[in-house]
Amino acid sequence: GAGPCSVALSRDFASASPPCSLHDTRLRPGIGAGHGEGAGLKWAVSGEQQVPRAFEADTLPPHPPCNLLQEMSDGHTGMPPMSAPWANAASSASPEEQQRLLQEKLARAKMMKPGAAQPPAAPSSAHRSPPISPVKSPPASPGLVRAPWAVEPPLLSEEAAGGGEESPVVCVEVGNVKREFRFRAPGKVIKTPQDLLTFKKSETYAALRDFILALNNSCKGKSLAGDVHVSPHCQAVIGILQRASELVDEIPPTEQPMRYGNKAFRTWMDRWIGEVPQLVEDALPPPLKPAAVELGPYLAHSFGNKERIDYGTGHEHTFVTFIAALAHVGFVEEADMEAVALRVFWEYLKVARKLQLTYRLEPAGSHGCWSLDDYQFIPFMWGSAQLIDHPSILPAHIHDLGVVRQGSDEWYYLHCVKFIHEVKSGQLAENSPMLNDISGCPSWQRVNSGMLKMYFAEVMDKLPVIQHMLFGSIFRAE
Repeated sequence: GAGPCSVALSRDFASASPPCSLHDTRLRPGIGAGHGEGAGLKWAVSGEQQVPRAFEADTLPPHPPCNLLQEMSDGHTGMPPMSAPWANAASSASPEEQQRLLQEKLARAKMMKPGAAQPPAAPSSAHRSPPISPVKSPPASPGLVRAPWAVEPPLLSEEAAGGGEESPVVCVEVGNVKREFRFRAPGKVIKTPQDLLTFKKSETYAALRDFILALNNSCKGKSLAGDVHVSPHCQAVIGILQRASELVDEIPPTEQPMRYGNKAFRTWMDRWIGEVPQLVEDALPPPLKPAAVELGPYLAHSFGNKERIDYGTGHEHTFVTFIAALAHVGFVEEADMEAVALRVFWEYLKVARKLQLTYRLEPAGSHGCWSLDDYQFIPFMWGSAQLIDHPSILPAHIHDLGVVRQGSDEWYYLHCVKFIHEVKSGQLAENSPMLNDISGCPSWQRVNSGMLKMYFAEVMDKLPVIQHMLFGSIFRAE
C-alpha cells in the first residue's frame, strides 16, 4: 500500500537529523521535483545551510512581448499564409496597386489600439478591398505581456493587502520593543509562484516559522493532561473557541443524501462569522480593541470554507497565524507558549473535529494527500514533540490499539491515530501508508524533525495552500 511518495518520505525520516532549535540555521526546507514523481517530500538533509528549492521547476518561463505592430512593420502579418477568407480570391490589381493598399493598411494599423474601431479605408477606383472582420485576441496567459498598458503592478504590495479604512496609530510594547500599527481588514496577495518566492524571503515568513518552532519546542515532553499555567488572555481565546462549539450544538445537520458537505455548515459559518468581530473585540484589552478588525478574519476563516464545505491544512495554518498575530501585538506572551500549544490549540482541535464529524466536511485539496490525516497536520508535528524521550511509547506503538486508546487524551499523535481508526476502515498500512512507514523510525526525535521539514515544504511552501494567507498591518506584504 505504500507508493513512491511514502518510500521517499521514509528515507527522509530515516536520515533526518535531530530537531533544530529556534534559531538553528540548519533547518531549511526544500522540496523535490514535484508532484509528478510523487516527490515533493525529498529534503536534502545535511549539516550545511540549505536553500529552499521550491518552484524551480514550476516557475513560468519568461515570454517575449508580442508586438503585433512591430511584426507588421517588419513585413510579417503574424498570420499563416492563406489564412484569411479573402486571401483565396484572385486580384486583378497590379503589383504597384497591391503595394499601395498594403501601405494604407499598415498606416491605419499603426494608429489603432487593441479594441479600437477600424477606420474606413480610402475608396479606390481601381480596386476596393473586401471588408475586414475584426479579430478578437485571446486573453493573455499569466506571464505573457501583450502591450505596455496590460502590465499590472506587483501583487506583493502594501496597497494589495487588505482594504478599507485604517485605524489611528496604535502603539504597543512587546517585550522591550515598541511597535506601531494602523490596523485594517487583511487581504490576500499571494497569487503567483513569484509572489510565493517573495513571501519566503520576507520577515513575515521568518516570523511565522520561528513561532511554529517555538510552539513545537514548548511541547517537548509535555502531556495534555499535565499542569499548565493558562493566563487570562489564553483563557479568553479558549472561551471564544468554546462559543464556536456551542454554535455547532445550536445548528444540527440537515437530512441529505450526500456523504460529504452537509449544508447546515453554511448556516453555522454565517453565524460564526457574524459573531467573531464582537467576540474578538471583547477579548482584547482597551488599547488593542482597534485590532479586532484585522484579527477577526484570521479566526473567522480557521474552520473551513463556506462554499466548498471543506476543511484542510490551510485552515489549520490560518488559526496558527491568528495566534501568531496575537503574539505579534503583545496579547500572547512568551510565557504563554506552553498554554497555547497544549490548551488553546487542543480546544481548537476539538472544535475542528466536531465540525468535521457533524457536518461531514470534505477534505480540502487532494484527498488525504499527506496520508497522515485527511484534515490535520500540526497535531502530528507537535504530538511527536510531546513524545520525545517518552520512556515506554515508541513510534511503532501506533499499531497497538490499546496504547492508542489509553493515550489519546494525553498525546496529540495518539489522538490523531485514534481518529483515523474511527473514520476509516482497515489497517494503517492500507489507509495511511505514509503514517505506517513513519512508525518504523527508531525515535520520536527523528519523527519530529521530519514532520517539521514536511510542514514547511508541503504547507508553508506550497502555493495552493499559502495563497489563502491574509496580510495586513500585523503581517505585512513586503
